[in-house]
Amino acid sequence: MLIQFVLVAILLGALLMTWKRAKQNVISFGEAFAWSVLWIGAGVVVLLPQTTTLVANFFGVGRGSDFVLYAAVVTLFVLIFKIFISLDRMERNLTEMVRKEALRDLPEQHE
Repeated sequence: MLIQFVLVAILLGALLMTWKRAKQNVISFGEAFAWSVLWIGAGVVVLLPQTTTLVANFFGVGRGSDFVLYAAVVTLFVLIFKIFISLDRMERNLTEMVRKEALRDLPEQHE
């Protein structure tokens, strides 16, 4: 019972932080909404663990804990891929900025 209280408090903190970051325009409304659905869903699972078995059975998985593990692994892979894409984009932008800055500082050559 204590673990449920602790986990719900952490999830509530995450939910509040999500909307704080949305108000600061760090994340978009859509991202805040998606994260909110995740935090609320996690809260439901913490407070009503039997719901994972119902969802697992719907998807053809035997146990609720197995379903949670599968969903967590897939979610983490998607998030890691998103981070990879973001880092690649930032690297490309940085390379382009450095290239433009280096060319700007070159003296003009007259023929």
